Amino acid sequence: MTGITRPEAPAASGDTLAHANRSEQPSERYTLPRPWIWFEDKVLLNIASLFMAAAMGVMFYEASSRSLFSESHWWAEELVRFLVVWSVLLALSAASRDHHFIRMELLIQRLPRGVRMGLNWLNCVLGMAFASVLVYAGCVEVMHLHRIGMMTESSLDLPLWQVRLIMPLGGLLYIGYFVGAALHLLHGVDPFETEELR
Repeated sequence: MTGITRPEAPAASGDTLAHANRSEQPSERYTLPRPWIWFEDKVLLNIASLFMAAAMGVMFYEASSRSLFSESHWWAEELVRFLVVWSVLLALSAASRDHHFIRMELLIQRLPRGVRMGLNWLNCVLGMAFASVLVYAGCVEVMHLHRIGMMTESSLDLPLWQVRLIMPLGGLLYIGYFVGAALHLLHGVDPFETEELR
């Protein structure tokens, strides 16, 4: 699902040569390490999906409670917020590697490949810088919350520093995504190129 290069089915006789040329391109030879891909596909995405499913379940319970029994639970809103944030930040790197993001193809596809690759390197550098700031700020916040012992606002009474651990963790995962993109670039592969542009 993420980053694994799968061989294409043989093309029709008229396209055999074109298919052979595509198979010789670097994008057909280089893939990220399989443990990396397995961790994202089988661990991160499943945990993120469970968190999102739990958030949906809590939202349904809260909506039903309000509609049927005229009761509202303050902890439900807070728990849903935490679950959604954890789900999104855990899945962000894997989703980006699968090209589930908005891409300005109208501009990018008109640029020469050399210019695109240069911009891709710039993208990786800026992305790693942003994710590093997220990790640093998240660590500072987590240490501060741990020191003062702040708890969540609702009756959940969760240590807030544990809830905010997702900030540095999500930043580290996003750094991993940009490191993987840089590895692709080192092998001459455009990691941000979608199927429509190939």
